[in-house]
Amino acid sequence: MNSLNSAIASSVTKIAQPKVALIAEGGGQRGIFTAGVLDAWLEQNYDPFDLFIGTSAGSQNLTSYLARQKGYAKRLIRGLSRNKRFFQLGRGLMGKHIVDLDWYFDKTKEVNRAIDFKTAKTSLGERELLITATNARDRKAYYLSPTGEEHQWRELLKASSALPFLYKQGVKLTPWLNAQAANETTQINKAQEDFFLDGGLAAPLPVREAYNRGARKIVVIRTVDADFQAQSAWVQKLRSLATAAGYCPKTLDYLIQHEQAYLDELNFMANPPSDVEIIQIFADETLHSKLLGSTNDDLRKDHKLGVKAGREYLKSQNARIVDYAHSYAM
Repeated sequence: MNSLNSAIASSVTKIAQPKVALIAEGGGQRGIFTAGVLDAWLEQNYDPFDLFIGTSAGSQNLTSYLARQKGYAKRLIRGLSRNKRFFQLGRGLMGKHIVDLDWYFDKTKEVNRAIDFKTAKTSLGERELLITATNARDRKAYYLSPTGEEHQWRELLKASSALPFLYKQGVKLTPWLNAQAANETTQINKAQEDFFLDGGLAAPLPVREAYNRGARKIVVIRTVDADFQAQSAWVQKLRSLATAAGYCPKTLDYLIQHEQAYLDELNFMANPPSDVEIIQIFADETLHSKLLGSTNDDLRKDHKLGVKAGREYLKSQNARIVDYAHSYAM
């Protein structure tokens, strides 16, 4: 056991530990920063969390983190998401998906790109992983738990990443809705064949959800700059694509909804309840990558920024434990 985890283990017997949540923001290829943070933590076997909530690319990052596949998310983002097959604007003119998530997730079934769902389920144990998705019919956020079955888990990840306009109507998930959904009192009629879209539309930063589920220490890995307080990067990209294509107003309605949900969460984090600690992890410089179309060099740089931020976070947590140990001894 490394020194940080040893210190944490010895401190657990001395103080009551709050429920700790980890939230991974989306952001398309900018999620490679999150991948770097989590890779740094995997190096040190650091995983003190009780609750995980991932949105879009964030849900993929959390899955590979739980699968203990260091470097996996970086490899997929630098490889698959830059492949010409993945993103083709011209496909939209033919009524097809501009972003081919079906191809992308089919690739994760191949031996050399396989997600280790078995290990992810084992390491998750009795803890909770929630993958966000937005119902295309009622536009509400749903927080869905994977069962551990590979196909279901993969489809949840796909739905959480299915941006409107880029992936048409979304992903059909109705057979898997259960009591883990945030809207537990809402009865879904299977005949309606509900489709689900990117979780970031209704739950871009699900900090309040973590708080409502009992978390009193919430760590949020962000894919924007620290002084960012307005429109998220992927919204800017999607709005420009939709406008250039003369696409339907419904897509723009989704973007407006996202903006309001984003601002609501920022306000919550700026004025949190007195009984919660919220820690945000940012890059210490402007990220180079974008939602889509990033260069390999930009992605490489941002992954390094993530690793650096992850290591700095571990140092800060270690310092807090040392300070506590000193004060306790006194």
